[in-house]
Amino acid sequence: MTLKVDGTNYYQQEVEETPYFVKEGVLQIYPGEKLNIEVELKNDSIVSMTTVKENLHPEKTIVVRFYQIEGEKADTDMILNVKNPFNKTLKHKALMFTTNSNKLQPTSIIPIRPTLENFETWGYPIISLVLVE
Repeated sequence: MTLKVDGTNYYQQEVEETPYFVKEGVLQIYPGEKLNIEVELKNDSIVSMTTVKENLHPEKTIVVRFYQIEGEKADTDMILNVKNPFNKTLKHKALMFTTNSNKLQPTSIIPIRPTLENFETWGYPIISLVLVE
């Protein structure tokens, strides 16, 4: 993974393949990743989440994409895009690991309204996001 830090500096890290769910209800994602998370609901509550290669069941698959804007300028903006397929609002918390800190820091995330897509942006490079249900 390589991230633009500013107009001339880059951050580079070798990221080995790891499970996306580091524990139950806790997802870790790195820049450049797009995940399809198939969800099983029971009584309107999430009972299981599994990452799948293909989105074969869009009616129950949350699509998450995390990336850095690339362009001619010295853009370092990061984007988290989450698509909510459900008829209920999705709420989660987020922690971030940035190039300026050696520990996870909380960051704000707004709830994703039913059947909509959400775009969160940050104006600085983020090495990894941890999303907590």
